[in-house]
Amino acid sequence: MRYSIAANWDLSLLDQLKETSVVGLYGQMWGDPLGGGRMALFIPKVGKKEVAHFISEARKRGLNFNYLINGTCLDNLEFTKKAYQSIAEHIEWIATTGADMVTVTLPFLAEIVKREFPHLKVAVSSFARVQNVHLARLWEEMGVDKIILPESVNRDFGGLRLIRDAVDCELELIANHCCLFQCFLDLHHRNMVSHGSQADHACGGFAPDYCKLACQRLKILKPVELIKSTWIRPEDVFHYEEIGIDCLKLVERFRGTESLLQIVHAYEKRRYDGNLVELLTLPQAGAFLTPNLEIIKRTDLIEPEKMEEVMAVLREPFPEKIHIDNRKLDGFLDYFKKVDCLRNDCLRCGYCESVAMRTISVNEEWKREMIARIDRAMEILTSGEIAKVRERRL
Repeated sequence: MRYSIAANWDLSLLDQLKETSVVGLYGQMWGDPLGGGRMALFIPKVGKKEVAHFISEARKRGLNFNYLINGTCLDNLEFTKKAYQSIAEHIEWIATTGADMVTVTLPFLAEIVKREFPHLKVAVSSFARVQNVHLARLWEEMGVDKIILPESVNRDFGGLRLIRDAVDCELELIANHCCLFQCFLDLHHRNMVSHGSQADHACGGFAPDYCKLACQRLKILKPVELIKSTWIRPEDVFHYEEIGIDCLKLVERFRGTESLLQIVHAYEKRRYDGNLVELLTLPQAGAFLTPNLEIIKRTDLIEPEKMEEVMAVLREPFPEKIHIDNRKLDGFLDYFKKVDCLRNDCLRCGYCESVAMRTISVNEEWKREMIARIDRAMEILTSGEIAKVRERRL
């Protein structure tokens, strides 16, 4: 199996990927005009010069680079003179960096790249939610070179085989993401992070993450959601090799180098004996870089002390309080080869619940405290307190 790993722009990361199965990196500069899958709050502050240098150094080491322009919305400005010119100039700059691929969500951008920059390969973002044969074929007919399938299909083995048999382009899955299964927040969150990473957007990168709060609340309240989240364990990579998946994507772009390497080594060894939470995209002390907090300390937009209360909840580390015993998960994936989770009733099935009961331990006092804190943080956002529309009701 080949791996694609997030670029945190630390040059020392590149040397430490030597002799691993990592074949490429992906990333996006801070203040990108087209936006992508992470808000400016959580993108390392690097500009065009640093990005070009990093890509050059990566290519010297035989590593590919996939530049992300995978925002879900361009405010309809993409059809106007000024914005279209900006798009064309930005993609032209990407082409000069040495990047060999771009990832898009919008077919409109895919067409521009394929026509104007034919030497650049095109990948379809997981944000495009290509989760069946019909959609995969439509994108391949546009000439794309890779489809990054959404996390929701990671355990749909029948569907994965059908897609693999239907298209010739490269297929990639995201291995260690911890999104909610069939997330009801999905559309809102994709648009939020897209606009929150676009340099000239009216929000200025500002976006209190209501979606993340709601997501974390469900995972803490119902730990079974951590099992339903369709991550791929290092031990289970062979299931996807058998299907013909070409590459696994390892996240996150805002992780420190040590944390990224921990993930790479776990997948290289195809074994992890610790707390599975440590490999997933859940808050944990020391694993992530410092957020760009000045973006949300906007006294012209919100009440700063209210925002700090919200952010403190989002930063609360999970591994010290929630433990998923990875060794007890051996063999659990076999069940999904016999069921159709996308169309099943979880309450009637009960399999993930039974797995959660024997593999997950939670600090119950912390759980009660966190639910109360998250409820309070969500109240701050939904009641208008954060915008000082009204004071908290007593």
